[in-house]
Amino acid sequence: MAAVFRDKLMSVPLEALFQAITEFEKYPDFLGEVVGAKVVKKPDPKTVLVQFEIEVVKKFVYTLEFKINGNQEIQWKLLESDFFKKNEGRWVLQSKGPQETEVHYELDVAVVFLIPSWISKKLTEVNLPKMFDSFETRAKELVKD
Repeated sequence: MAAVFRDKLMSVPLEALFQAITEFEKYPDFLGEVVGAKVVKKPDPKTVLVQFEIEVVKKFVYTLEFKINGNQEIQWKLLESDFFKKNEGRWVLQSKGPQETEVHYELDVAVVFLIPSWISKKLTEVNLPKMFDSFETRAKELVKD
């Protein structure tokens, strides 16, 4: 699958969106395909290793290493997986006012088996915008709390 880039202006404060992205263990609460998420290690204050369990036809487990640079950039890379050969990317957040955040998202994934192009297209054209909406909705919920 080719690398995907997406930019969007979200109607949420940067701090709330950052919180939604970095509360990894909450992902199963608002991302439908994520059935498990567990922080397995925090080697230093800017690094978090998270094991995810997703269900896409069947269950898959993988571990990502996140590097958190302030509250404006979150990068990740794959450490181990039974599904992905590659999974890396980043969020870049820029405040555009008290209630708006400019979001730049990059994702580069490859899986261990061939995926038909129509499935790959669905992942990028349907699931990615849906995921963005889920993070924005979660950030709005955090503002209300």
